[in-house]
Amino acid sequence: MANEDAQVAEEAAPASKPKLPLLIGMVAVGLAVGGGTGAAFLGPMVAKKLGKEVTPVVAHADSAGAEDEAAAEDSTAEGAATPVHLLENLVLNPAGSGGSRFLLLTVAMEVGSAKAAEDFKNRDAELRDIILTSLGTKSVDELTDISRREAFKKELHTAVTARFGKKAVKSLYFPQFVVQ
Repeated sequence: MANEDAQVAEEAAPASKPKLPLLIGMVAVGLAVGGGTGAAFLGPMVAKKLGKEVTPVVAHADSAGAEDEAAAEDSTAEGAATPVHLLENLVLNPAGSGGSRFLLLTVAMEVGSAKAAEDFKNRDAELRDIILTSLGTKSVDELTDISRREAFKKELHTAVTARFGKKAVKSLYFPQFVVQ
């Protein structure tokens, strides 16, 4: 009888063990969805509380000349809202992660001039490459350290201005920054 009880217990034990990879996958998906949702909904609310307004750049192809560029630069000088170029859903694998971790981010760049806004629109792939190359050299530990975010912004600002000119970017923001 004791042998039968032990045999029944052994047969029941494997069935009750949760599958670890499935559990890890569910947790990872939950964290990704939660982080994305938090960034999408809480990010703008936090920005409003801080007095920041992020407006996406709407570029349209018309035969605008130097008059429109000068008007755009004058309007930003008068304190009007500065256009923001948004690079959404950039995904990269951090250095040393072996492809098992990733960073999902959105970069918002306050544009310095109408010419820069047009350059960013026309050379979007180049701009994305600059950002991915710079942040792709960082480890998971560096990326998860919140105190380093300002240094990342400065590094990206320097890299973008080196390629697009000194007055291309006024400031950079990370509305979404999720390390998984």
